Order: sequence, then structure tokens, then C-alpha cells
Amino acid sequence: MYDCADIERLAQRYVDGKLNDEEKMLFEKHLEYCLPCDKKIEFELKLKEIIRIKAKEKFNPVDLEAKLMDFVRKLN
Repeated sequence: MYDCADIERLAQRYVDGKLNDEEKMLFEKHLEYCLPCDKKIEFELKLKEIIRIKAKEKFNPVDLEAKLMDFVRKLN
């Protein structure tokens, strides 16, 4: 069984999908009965999603390519 310290230590790996099957099972088992840890992980997952969305909006590859080409043209 994992305790809250284990959850804290493994939180980022869980959010990034880097835990093996056994670690993930133990992690999620702890979240089933520990509301503070569950809320922390829920927050971390939502934050990661918001950052992903905002980064995609801000750094759209098509826009970035156009900006770089414009910058290169201005250098010539």
C-alpha cells in the first residue's frame, strides 16, 4: 500500500503516465480512499491539460513557421 508520502513522491510520474502497472494500481488504490491526495492529483491533471491547451494555442506550429519565415525575410 502507498501512503501520502509515496503519492507526493510519485505524483509527477503518475500525471505523466510513467508509472508501471503495479505502481499505477497502488497509486490509484490510495486515491480511492484519500480525498486530499485525490484532489491534489485531480488538480495536477487539470493543470497539465490547461498548460497543454494554452501551449498549443500560443505555439501553434503553423503560426510559428510563418513568424520565423517573416523574421528571416526581414533579415535579408
